[in-house]
Amino acid sequence: MKISTLQKAVGQIELNDVEKQQMIRELKKDERNHGRHRYGSRAAIVVAACIIAVGIVSVPVRALVSSLVRERMEKIPKEEIKTTVEQLDSQKVDGDGYTRPYTEGEKAREKELYEQYVNGTFPAGEIPQVDSEEEAKTYEFCFLTPASVFYLPADRELTDEEILQKIDFEHKRNYALRERYEEEHAKELATKEQEEQEQITQAVEAGGVTEEQAVEIARDYFKRIYGLGESGLELNHYYDADAAQTIIGQPAYSVNWSDIINNQYYYFWIGVADGRLLGMSHASGEFREQFEEAKPAIEEAPDKISQIKEQAERFLTDKIGIQETYDRVRTCYQTTSEGDISSQVGVLFVKADGTAYLVDCSWDGVVNNYSVVTEGDYEEQRRKTKEVMSGRLTEEYGREVTMENVWN
Repeated sequence: MKISTLQKAVGQIELNDVEKQQMIRELKKDERNHGRHRYGSRAAIVVAACIIAVGIVSVPVRALVSSLVRERMEKIPKEEIKTTVEQLDSQKVDGDGYTRPYTEGEKAREKELYEQYVNGTFPAGEIPQVDSEEEAKTYEFCFLTPASVFYLPADRELTDEEILQKIDFEHKRNYALRERYEEEHAKELATKEQEEQEQITQAVEAGGVTEEQAVEIARDYFKRIYGLGESGLELNHYYDADAAQTIIGQPAYSVNWSDIINNQYYYFWIGVADGRLLGMSHASGEFREQFEEAKPAIEEAPDKISQIKEQAERFLTDKIGIQETYDRVRTCYQTTSEGDISSQVGVLFVKADGTAYLVDCSWDGVVNNYSVVTEGDYEEQRRKTKEVMSGRLTEEYGREVTMENVWN
């Protein structure tokens, strides 16, 4: 087994419950990492559509795109949606292919054009779709439907119009899949929506917050923590009843901002009952490499813990606004018998009643997750992760490999 494979597996041990939900949500994002080979997964698109349809994370389909894009999608003729889904179903590939990678100039322009697209700048035409390689060769830019391959100009960069056509085409495909699953699960969705609305009404009548209030609360934290404006970001928010079974112990509103082109996603969970920030997470395509580079050697890790605790506490006080005393502060990271170490440290600020604030940091102090938990739940989560990952590593490595939780 390659060391890189082991490191990838070890990286998985750091998925707390916030990140597990985040992984599901990422299936709904249209990542654009271009190259000579195929990327993404057609199965992932279908899974995402199923997830949306059955309400695993309670994401309203209509909230996945800006209002202007949504209006454009809703004008697509039903017959075109049906044809698009049939094409996707017939393609025996895992994802899209490209005849060449994007140039740096095309990548930069696509970021700009995507922002313009979600704000209402749409292409004048549509990407040509062809059924054979012979026909594809007669175009500089087209999409070979059976093989799911984008043919890009060989001797020039894509024009702005062509990039917009591709963005529009991808939105239409994902929308078509979601529409298909909405139709197939209409009754289930309607029942779930009614149940959720009743839960929201009861909570608000008992003194809770509305979804609109939750958005404003999350917006304040977003500005306070990241200091960013919302230009170019897609705002999405919904009632997340499943949060009660995952990260925070009570229903919440999920409010998130997405920069799809730059792979930056910001999530906030606001408690329905009291408007508290119950969780936040920042996902970035740059984090994995950054966190890996910051990892110390196993023997150096204990000396860094005090600094990690200080950085996590500053995040609580300065960014979240929590000014409290704690019964104890604990940290947890993971090591393996092969000499690897996890790229993040969980810092647990435990109060006398056992409730706690969990801050996940990289070894250089970058915070990417925060959640309200209990000490017992976190300990159990770490124990289960240790068991599962030890078994997985042993299987993948071909000999016994163990993972340990290191508490301080």
